[in-house]
Amino acid sequence: MKKIFLIVLVFVFMGLLVACKRSYKEEAGIYELYEMSGDLSLEDFSYYYIQLNEQGEVLVKSLGAHGDQEEYTAFGTFKISGSSIHIYTKVGFTRIKESYDYINGEIHMIDVYLEGYDITFTAKFRRSI
Repeated sequence: MKKIFLIVLVFVFMGLLVACKRSYKEEAGIYELYEMSGDLSLEDFSYYYIQLNEQGEVLVKSLGAHGDQEEYTAFGTFKISGSSIHIYTKVGFTRIKESYDYINGEIHMIDVYLEGYDITFTAKFRRSI
């Protein structure tokens, strides 16, 4: 009887966790790069966007504009708290945690440094859909 009670309790607890998860209905959409400065510029990309969905999932996609470049794709989750957005993705076996400003419905990446490439940039994304 104790085992059945524990199993039921676990399912109730899991249901509460799912029910308490925040919905991002207002923030959901596709955010497209519209401004970039530093070592990179808008002209360096064919496209670069961040897609947020209501359930807290994120898709990041970009394609360089020069030469035979490979598309970058990353899937993961995100959380918005106050004026910050925290994006958690995984590319291959690498887990990536990024924190940016979320201001007036826009994502602002300020002074991002890519260590392996010795590149610093600032990028701004606004919702297109």
